Amino acid sequence: MPKTELDGLLVIETDESEEITVAVNPDDIEKGDEADPEQHPIAIALRRQSGVDDARVSKREVLVRRGDQWFRYGAPKRVS
Repeated sequence: MPKTELDGLLVIETDESEEITVAVNPDDIEKGDEADPEQHPIAIALRRQSGVDDARVSKREVLVRRGDQWFRYGAPKRVS
């Protein structure tokens, strides 16, 4: 069962149809580490977006913090 709190903040499940799009650049890939949810290249790119305070990405989920709440999205889709 997924966590309902992260860093002491509430985690809210988003609707399965809700998606987020982010542009990952070569620097994100070079600096990132796909094995580390906090340093995943997608997490790095998400933190550049307006309104995103923090992000974590794993094979199973994407967590985005906005203010004092985390929002859980489905696993990231690979795009070539």
